[in-house]
Formats: sequence, C-alpha cells, structure tokens
Amino acid sequence: MRRRSLALLLAAGALAACSPRRTASPAAAATPRAAIADDYWWLALEHDLSQGFCFTWVKGMIPQQVLKRLGGKELERVGWQQLVGSGDGQQPAAANRYFIGVTRLEGWSLIVEDNGDLGVTDAIVRPLSKGTTVAALHRGADGHGRFLLLQDTAVQLDFDPMTYAKRSGSRAAELAPMLAEVGFGVGDDPARATDAGFALAERLTGVQITQDLLRKQTYVLTTVPRTVD
Repeated sequence: MRRRSLALLLAAGALAACSPRRTASPAAAATPRAAIADDYWWLALEHDLSQGFCFTWVKGMIPQQVLKRLGGKELERVGWQQLVGSGDGQQPAAANRYFIGVTRLEGWSLIVEDNGDLGVTDAIVRPLSKGTTVAALHRGADGHGRFLLLQDTAVQLDFDPMTYAKRSGSRAAELAPMLAEVGFGVGDDPARATDAGFALAERLTGVQITQDLLRKQTYVLTTVPRTVD
C-alpha cells in the first residue's frame, strides 16, 4: 500500500507539472493564467506548417457565415491531416483562389491556411471584419509574417512578429505591455516570435489553441476567390 500510495503521489505531481496553464499558488490552483509563448512549444512539431501558414479568428460567426461573406462554397469536410498534410500550401495552378479550412471554436470561427495569406490580405479581411472582430497570424517560410487585429474594418494592431517593435493601429500603444508579457522581444528566433503570436491571439480572443484541438476538429474545406465583391 505504501508503494502504491507513493506511486500515485508521484503521478499526481507529474500531472501537475505538465499543466502549464495553472497558477503555482495553492489557493488559486484552479485559476487559469494568461497565455505566454512557452505554451505554444508544440508548434515546432507541426512540420506540415513549416512552409508557412495563416490562422484567422472571426468572432461570432459560424463557418457557413464566414464562407458566405468570403464568397466561398463548401466542398467537403476534412480532418487536420487532410487540410495540411501535403505541407506544400497554396499551389501555383490555383493562384487565383485561396484554399482554406474553417472550423468553429468557442464563439469564433477559425480559418486555417497551409502557406496562405487570406487572413492578412486587406482587401479581403477588412470586409470580413465588418461588424465584428478579426485577428490573424501569418508566417512565411522565412519566418517573417504579420499579426493583424481588426474591429469593424478598423485596424487596431498591425505588425510583423519578427520586428514587433514596429507596430501600428489604434491600440498599438495600449497593447504594448501585453506583447512584452507574452514573450515578444526575447531573442530573434522566428519560432519564438510565432509562439508569442499565438499566445497574443489567445489573450485577445480567449481561444486556446492546442495541437490536440487542431487534430480533433472537422474543417469545412472551401476555395475562396482572391477578390471579394
């Protein structure tokens, strides 16, 4: 019994150590803490996104509403590996259209692109944000990209995660402390900047993205024209 009790205690301790979102204080052990870059270490394991990606969060819309606003039609429903498994992103033969997957998460729709940039294409994303909030994180194969936050077509925050100090938008000054808190400015590693970008998106949207979550979701696959009427 003593050995079993000791094993259970050790297992419980290991599980507690693997819970990065809980505070260290026993009195507030059930209180989630705000996201930081280190919470997104698992992104380095997603090799299918190594050529670049774009994640776009759209508040208060279901995927069908997003598709309607973008001028796309549902093709089929796919899993994560079907969506990004090729790892080569947008094909040159389809340069006039975007290939995206859309899924629903906690009051938001999430648009996922393998090596796409729909979410940071102003002519598309500004109309998409009309009457709502849109956040987007894009990364190219070279590590540079764009973080964009829009509210009802107005830019609140806009910057390249690799050069985060050069920011614009109506909330750029207000959100500066949050950028520092999530981990921007710690070294010049592109992977670190990407992790910080996801942590920032989590703080702004309230949606925690995990590897397990992405792999369990079903995505509405569609093509979207590069210009939206």
